Amino acid sequence: MLVSPAQRDLVTLARLRLLPFVLGLPLAGWGWAHWDRALPSTSGDSILFVLAAWTLLHAGTLWLNAAVDRDQGEVLFGRAAQVPPIAVPAAALALAASVLVAAAASVWSAIAAALCAALAVVYSHPRDPWKAHPVGGPFVNVAGYGVLSPFAGWATVGVAADVRTLAVWGLAALGILGTYLVAQAFQGDEDRGRGYRTLVATHGPTVVLNAARVAIGIAFAGCVALCIAGWMPRPCLLGAVGFLPVDGGLRHWARQADGGSERWARGFTFRLGGALLLGILLAYGEYVRESLSGEPVAGLGTVAGHPPDRPRLAPQALRRWERAESPFISGMLGTPVATERIR
Repeated sequence: MLVSPAQRDLVTLARLRLLPFVLGLPLAGWGWAHWDRALPSTSGDSILFVLAAWTLLHAGTLWLNAAVDRDQGEVLFGRAAQVPPIAVPAAALALAASVLVAAAASVWSAIAAALCAALAVVYSHPRDPWKAHPVGGPFVNVAGYGVLSPFAGWATVGVAADVRTLAVWGLAALGILGTYLVAQAFQGDEDRGRGYRTLVATHGPTVVLNAARVAIGIAFAGCVALCIAGWMPRPCLLGAVGFLPVDGGLRHWARQADGGSERWARGFTFRLGGALLLGILLAYGEYVRESLSGEPVAGLGTVAGHPPDRPRLAPQALRRWERAESPFISGMLGTPVATERIR
């Protein structure tokens, strides 16, 4: 089947290389719900529907964004392309379909998709795009990527929110704010040319990158505090070293008076991704150690996971934990995992 030039342009404008980072957000919410309650893998079909819905959301959002921006310069994880006349109708169709697909996962996932679709519309509305505002742009990105996206995946698991979950989501949203600022740092000239009042257009790239450093630094510091308090696995403290190349890269980038280029933003994305992956691997390593030792695992093996009257290693405490099989760990190690059965 022949592909028309308009269809090729739509594929280019969808920036498929950026999609894995977007899908990682609802997947992180789904994974967090399992880790927090030490649950065996569940709702696998539902998270697949959410990922499909977020793929549609991603495409629809970027098509609307392209229609209002008409980019001709550098594009993060993409390249400039002609915006075909069908871009806006295709975006509307993709956004509407995302809500229907998310509804197959859960009602709350569908609500999150609907809110994200609405945010995409106001962000790139041709008459008064929120992306042109110093507050509207950050709000849409923090709400859509930092809160609603992980919530959509988390909602498929069917657990109630706890204080630790709210704290982690708050820190994640702060990190998303930092990444949003980073993404606009090299686009100052284009934003000014469009008449936008983004932070980079009004105050320049150095201010934007330093603000991003503060937001990301606070998010990392918050995670360190949670590890010290025992709300997250203490071995994850070693993951703090991942902050050094992230902050060092931003500090070096801020010295580029012209705001640098897309290459700087792409490098930052990979450094931040590496830091997050390091933290996940350390948490998984602690999960394996706990399972082999017969201790409560994952979130239930932390201070926030069980009350003080159950000391972590006391025999009278461990007797209150029933053993259940984790298909993944037992398949890998042939070892049952200690986890608390929900009563």
